[in-house]
Amino acid sequence: MREKILLVAALGLIAPPAARADVTLKFWDNQQTESGLSQYQREAVKSFEASNPGIHVEVTTVPYPEYQQRLLTAVQGDNAPDVSTVDQIWVAAFAQAGAIEPLDDLAKTAGIKPEVFFPGAWASANYDGHLWGIPFNVDVWSFSFYNVDLLKAANVDPTTLATFEGLKSAAAKLTANGKFGVGLFGHKGEDTVVVLDSFIFSNGGKVLNDDGSCGLTSDASVGALKYLQSIVPYAPRGVVNADSGGMRELFLNGSLAVEFWPALEQPTLQKSKLNWDFVDGTAPQGKKPLGAYGGWNLAIYKSSPNKEAAWKFIQFLTRPEVNGKVVDLIPANVKAADDFLRANRKGATRILAQLNNASPRPLSPRYLEVSDIEVTLAQDVYGGMDARRAAEKACNAIDALK
Repeated sequence: MREKILLVAALGLIAPPAARADVTLKFWDNQQTESGLSQYQREAVKSFEASNPGIHVEVTTVPYPEYQQRLLTAVQGDNAPDVSTVDQIWVAAFAQAGAIEPLDDLAKTAGIKPEVFFPGAWASANYDGHLWGIPFNVDVWSFSFYNVDLLKAANVDPTTLATFEGLKSAAAKLTANGKFGVGLFGHKGEDTVVVLDSFIFSNGGKVLNDDGSCGLTSDASVGALKYLQSIVPYAPRGVVNADSGGMRELFLNGSLAVEFWPALEQPTLQKSKLNWDFVDGTAPQGKKPLGAYGGWNLAIYKSSPNKEAAWKFIQFLTRPEVNGKVVDLIPANVKAADDFLRANRKGATRILAQLNNASPRPLSPRYLEVSDIEVTLAQDVYGGMDARRAAEKACNAIDALK
């Protein structure tokens, strides 16, 4: 479903001819609701138009499963928007295809500094020595959400969930009487990949090495895969085909003690009757849990005739006093995120710590193919294949992409 809406400032009144906008800025965004624009998207556009009466913003929203292909088709047909949100995992491909503008000089002139944003979010917009977008909103996979009552009944200290050793011990105690310790899933979906990545990162491993070669056969990466395989007995059956939505249902009905999810899960939990809390992921004793970033960057298209207006729009949306009011995830601007989390999320300080520690997923123009290979890797591991053999199989496929 596609919805295109022309939003006019001044409370919807039609301006007299002399005051009409002289620039129409085409902005594409991920569709957040069944009806098209979310309240956050509407507020973003209305606020910008009110501050920039000479610019009229035309918004197109596209459902996520169609979004990347629609953007690519628009670029190929010389009908790209002026500016759009771009999933972090698409940045390298769009940059290599020459679809979007490098923003290094604009950012430098405007005094936009990396420290304004979370390190991993800024890194996700940098590829091949250039800045290709400005971070807009973020989240991290994964936090380990837990059912407080189930842990109490099993005499499990929730702080132990922060270590590989502690999580496994807790999972064994929590898997009893029709209830399960951990919510693992391996279906074909990006949620499978980001959870896999978070365990690999937390164990000191990599998906891709700095030179672009596969890093999954390192001892650290294989160690994470072996660990995940070791906790399969404490998850609901059918891990290979399970998804995070199914784990959510089990968690909400009290059948699952620990699930792996981003902070975006909190609004759903806040509406439930569950007694819940979370820890910032899990890592081996002595190591820091690291999450995998998710989120969106704002990019300008090379074909845009309105680059100046597009840059104004990006600067406006990422200002600290604006960013927290116009996102549906967590603001990428650190100051805005601090205010947003303290007002809207439980454990704001813990979430901020994880946001500062997390890493982006591999910055590769072939990312979607890498992601598919990682899904197969997860399914192989969860299905019982030797972890090193599974990693070697995955690396053979990834290295063949070059």
